Amino acid sequence: MSCAPGPPTFRLLDYLVGWDPLDVYQLTDPGNPGGIRLAPVGGAGPGRGDFLPWLPDPRLAPGCGRCAWYLAAPRRGLLRRDHCGGWQPAWPSACDPGLARNPHLIAARGHLLATATQEAVYLWRREGEQLAAVVPGHATALAVTPWGEILLARDGSADLSRFDLAGVPRGQIVTGMTGRVEALAVGRPLTSDGSCTIWALTETGGTWQLWRGQRGSPDRYQQATLDDLAAAAEKTGLADATDQGFCLAEPGPDGDQVISCFNWDAEPVTGLSGGTPALHAAGQLLTMAIDSGRPRCRWHRVRVDADVPAGTGLAVAVATSEDPTPDGTTAPPGEDGWPAGPPNPDDWQDGGAASADFLVDQAPGRYLYVRLRLTGDGTASPVVHRIRLDFPRVTSADQLPAVYAQDPAAADFTERFLSLFDAAFEEADRAVERYPALLDPGGVPDEVLPWLGGLLGLTFAPGWNAVIRRNLLAAAPVLYRGRGTPGALSQVIKIVFGIDVAITELAADRNWAALGQASRLGSSRLFSRSRTRFRVGSSALSSAPLRSFGQPDDDPLTAQANRIRVLVPRAPGGGLDLAALRQLVVSQAPAHTVTEVRPGGLGLVVGVWSAVGVDTALAPLPAPVLVASTPAGAGQPVTLGRHSVLWPSARGSRAGIRLGAGLAVGMNTVAQ
Repeated sequence: MSCAPGPPTFRLLDYLVGWDPLDVYQLTDPGNPGGIRLAPVGGAGPGRGDFLPWLPDPRLAPGCGRCAWYLAAPRRGLLRRDHCGGWQPAWPSACDPGLARNPHLIAARGHLLATATQEAVYLWRREGEQLAAVVPGHATALAVTPWGEILLARDGSADLSRFDLAGVPRGQIVTGMTGRVEALAVGRPLTSDGSCTIWALTETGGTWQLWRGQRGSPDRYQQATLDDLAAAAEKTGLADATDQGFCLAEPGPDGDQVISCFNWDAEPVTGLSGGTPALHAAGQLLTMAIDSGRPRCRWHRVRVDADVPAGTGLAVAVATSEDPTPDGTTAPPGEDGWPAGPPNPDDWQDGGAASADFLVDQAPGRYLYVRLRLTGDGTASPVVHRIRLDFPRVTSADQLPAVYAQDPAAADFTERFLSLFDAAFEEADRAVERYPALLDPGGVPDEVLPWLGGLLGLTFAPGWNAVIRRNLLAAAPVLYRGRGTPGALSQVIKIVFGIDVAITELAADRNWAALGQASRLGSSRLFSRSRTRFRVGSSALSSAPLRSFGQPDDDPLTAQANRIRVLVPRAPGGGLDLAALRQLVVSQAPAHTVTEVRPGGLGLVVGVWSAVGVDTALAPLPAPVLVASTPAGAGQPVTLGRHSVLWPSARGSRAGIRLGAGLAVGMNTVAQ
């Protein structure tokens, strides 16, 4: 009901306010946020087909790239499809390793591919070119995570097994779920710490349940809904999957969506059936008496927000009454077999073909009753999201002279005729009222984000998801004020890549040698004053530029000015796209600067400027290797490699190794 001051002017029916149901016949629960729809035959819960867009059939896995898919074909083995083309073997016949024949599970992420047979799980790099790991045992569900692990579900347990990319066990995840795990997926980060959500689909006695848990969280997994899954995971493009085959929804040459269907041997087919649970062919919802609070109220308009696919139908009917319990409450079903409710079946006004928006043509009454009838073909259903009921009747006819209302029939026609124009004006006013909402990056639909970014001069990369785009739009005012500064650049990198970087300006970090007590030979770099600016008596002709600007004493600083270095920490699993990061740094740094991106994790070199924890990784020294200074042979001298460490043996001196103190390498020392 309207919350504005004064008498209410409309009523809403939806899952938030409530549908005021009196009787629900073969429909889903009115409290479902997804709306009211026809219920599946034999149960009201979602079926396996409802989860297919996010949790594909285990024989299918989306690959890396547009329209890229992997398929486990019964007769042809593992197939691969790129760029919306045809299906080809994953390996040429001459290069087929023969290890992944007859897989029953496939999972992929980026250029990593995992296949599972009855005996083991195989992890491949470079889209199948290199075998990385083999995990023995049978699996019922499989997923490759963004942080460099594979998750397995096994028979007889709802817990998940973790393995790294080398096949080494990393422990168990005790989920507390019930049933057999049939599918796994990892959603995009939704929390401030960048944690990803793990989704699991289980089946128990024909009932499907969706679960979610946070990576690294000690809490057990909680049940979730389809709407939760749709908000946190990307659709794969799988439209349907049946025993006969599957269908993919892909962009066509004109940008429109094209449905391509194949059987399980990757041969094109014209149609499929039985991919989703059978739905009831008809359903009905009757509401209780909806009170306007006005005696003899003239109800004005009914507006329905609904999706009606082809082959389905929606009929809305209303009736008015001054009595909240009129005669007809116990009326028998009508001739069409529908359950009947109050008021009398003959008092209903059917909205007809215009059920989505029509005027109430009923006698004045304080109470209004609404009836929804949904019909389908057994595979599709209308979905009713919301109904708005406007009252009392107020039209432009009220502004006309009274002579236009003298004849009741003429007055009714005038009101209904002017209501057409009133509706058009109301839609225009509504668009103006809601225009500020289009500037809210947290509330607009995903498809509006590029348009909103265009207003602010932001260009989004194709690989950025909706969460990154919304965060950039929300931070745009702060980023524009500090654009070109290290703080703004690091904030942009944090939003897009989720990492903290260290940005240094080389001119400020150079320790140029100068005469004074703080100068030490070997710790500073000599700077040639006669080469940066021409000086009489010290610079050779044609070896230094003539400059009439700036301070000569500032030349050591300006020589390396406008050069910045971005130190990047080592990404878990090595999943950081350095090329994309360099492109982002170049686009955000000032045009006159020279930028450098240095990834970390390559080791620490003493004597070179370094930031521990940002561009370095603390790790044990590699095993020492004896390197021959000349070709190997008997009696030839051998020197230790540069990373070798000498330490006394168990029988030698414990004071360490001292050169020139009677040390004999190989007698009382060992190389470790």
